[in-house]
Formats: sequence, C-alpha cells, structure tokens
Amino acid sequence: MGKFTNKRKKVLLENKYILTFSKDHIIYTEDFRKKVILELSNGKHILEIYKKCGLDPDEIGLVSIKANKHNWTKEFKIVEENGKRKVVRIKGAYPVLTDDKKIKYITVEGGKLVKDYTKDEIEELKKNKYVEEIRKDKITFTKEFKILFMKEFNNGKGNLQIFAENGLNPLLVGKRRIKTCTRNWKKQAKNDPTFSRQSYHPIKKESNEEKKKRLQDIKYLQKRVNQLEMENEFLKKVQTLRKG
Repeated sequence: MGKFTNKRKKVLLENKYILTFSKDHIIYTEDFRKKVILELSNGKHILEIYKKCGLDPDEIGLVSIKANKHNWTKEFKIVEENGKRKVVRIKGAYPVLTDDKKIKYITVEGGKLVKDYTKDEIEELKKNKYVEEIRKDKITFTKEFKILFMKEFNNGKGNLQIFAENGLNPLLVGKRRIKTCTRNWKKQAKNDPTFSRQSYHPIKKESNEEKKKRLQDIKYLQKRVNQLEMENEFLKKVQTLRKG
C-alpha cells in the first residue's frame, strides 16, 4: 500500500466503512470489522468482502488486509441471540471519533467495556506509592508492586486481596484491569522476574523461513565486512607505496 494523497483520502472517507485515517493507515468502523467477521464465518473470502464494501484490495494492500483479518478474528466471536447470529467484541479496543475529530479507543475486556477513570479517581489512585503513572484510560504500576504482587500471588493470595491489602481498592482500580494485570505479569515474570524491562513483549518463536532469512542476512553482512577489510588493507598498501 502506497501513501494516500489528501484528495484520495477525501474520496475514501465517503465510504461508510472508513472512520478516518491515522497518517496513511485506514481506521475502519466497528460495523465494518463485525461485518468482515460475520461474512468470513459464512465462507466469504476476505478480498470479496472488501470489494463488496466498495474497497479496492489492490489500493489498500494485501498485507494490510491480511493483518486486519488476523487481528479481528481474535478480537470478535460469533454468538446466537434470539435465533440470530451476532458478532460481539470480546477484547481489544474499538475506535470512535471525538467532537474535535480525534480518534479515541474504547477498551473491551471479557466482552465488557473497561471504563475510563474520572478526575477524582485519578487523584485518589495517584496517592498510592505503587502507582507509577495514570491516565483516564490506563494505569501503570511500579516494578516494586509487580514483584510484591507475584510473590504473594505465588504464595496463594488472590489478586483482589493483594491489591486491597496494599491500599489499592479493587473496585476503584477495576476488576477487569486487575485480571488483565495478573495475566500479563504472570507471563512477564517467567522471563523477567525482576520486571527490569521497560515493556514486555512475549518472545515470538522464529519460523524456519525467518531463521533462514536471518542467517542469509548474517552471511551477507560477514561477506561485506570481509570485502571492506580487504579494500581497507589495499588502500593502506597504496598509501605506503606512494609515500615510498
């Protein structure tokens, strides 16, 4: 996918399934995401769905479409309600436009919204020594608390109890957020028990194709280094001969 001109963006925004743009990245409406999941479950091909919705796959880019399909199939599920099949979001976040046309993402955990913190809640949570940073839609805890949490959790204490005993009201923090923290910290502690990394990203297993490409790149770089060293030695000899 190449860069969209401002003129082209204006035309694309007339499509009811496109919410806005983030630089050159298309932000689709939640309705479109659900439509894709429903039609995929009915056996439709992803490119056919895009075309039917007035979106040119070649212009958007096959890589981008494939990535969307991969992400959305994890974020939604099909349920039956009153005899009808329905798509519901079970995790992730969906985009909406604010009054000033900025993108805001509404987080969902376990099929339910994760509410924003109010100003009063932010001020209250800020007072706790284990809160490193807090915004209306996100809270970050200190690594000291994460270490303490995992120690007590592994000793059999419940996650809500640990928060409560350390001055963090579970109802104020949010039970869904605590559940998410527990899941993420358990994963991180396996490879980083001191929580020394700034952020945590699970180690992705390298495929055979990726490994082959990496080894080829290393081989090429080694060969290039050897060439440069030979050229450097040759230039040194030329300079020596000229001086002599």
